[in-house]
Amino acid sequence: MGAETDYDEVKDELKFLSTSGVRVKILISLNNENLTTDQLKDKFGYRTSTILPVLAELKSKNLIDQDNRDYGLTSLGKFYSLLLINNIEMLKMLMDHETFWLNHEVQKIPEPFLSRIGSLNNSQIVGDTSANPFETHEKFVGMLEGCHVVRGVSPILYPDYPDLFKRLINSKADVWLLVTREVFELMRVKYDDVLQDVINEPNFSLRTTRDEIRTAFTITDKFLSLGLYRTDGRYDFGTDLISEDAAAIEWGNALFEYYWKQSTDVTLQDLDCD
Repeated sequence: MGAETDYDEVKDELKFLSTSGVRVKILISLNNENLTTDQLKDKFGYRTSTILPVLAELKSKNLIDQDNRDYGLTSLGKFYSLLLINNIEMLKMLMDHETFWLNHEVQKIPEPFLSRIGSLNNSQIVGDTSANPFETHEKFVGMLEGCHVVRGVSPILYPDYPDLFKRLINSKADVWLLVTREVFELMRVKYDDVLQDVINEPNFSLRTTRDEIRTAFTITDKFLSLGLYRTDGRYDFGTDLISEDAAAIEWGNALFEYYWKQSTDVTLQDLDCD
């Protein structure tokens, strides 16, 4: 069984949810608080004659209940409301950043996180310009200033990353980094002195993974920065998705934890190995 076969069983319910803007708005609004008919009228500008039949319909499907004049979601209605919110946020985010998603790989992002990609709804795309081909990287570096918590996953290495993160560590920011094995070996060759300086710092942790990672992202106490590979297979150094929204930061932290649990600590002994 799968979504293709399940569709026939739920198609009428999908139609019920998607063919009435009044139903959708009421279910979403009641997710936050109980409301009276008058409050719903004031909120959306609908007439009583429009709202009452919809409320009766939602009650008949056990999605809402009534306590005196207040309408609220049932337990079942809560699920329906969250389903609508998640789908609307995902569609809005995909529509706002259609070109970004169309031109980048997403297949390697774990599916549970793709299904919650609507968490990135309140985000912006930062890109290089012909006048400033380093704008994306400069903005990222600038946003890191003053951050107290930094979590990063990366399959690529900018030349200034080691010194940048060393400064963060020396400023007592709590820094956890996860890199691919290829990036770690490159760091050992080119930046061994930096690694030797920071590897035993109590506010720094470095891990590696042999798994294929096709996204570079950083989460701090202030923002999420997400970079992807282009569909031609090359990493896009010139474009990032940036968000300071709490939902996006939460999404990024969960994705970081997913990769972190599958990685291996780097110790001083690893740096000394030939």
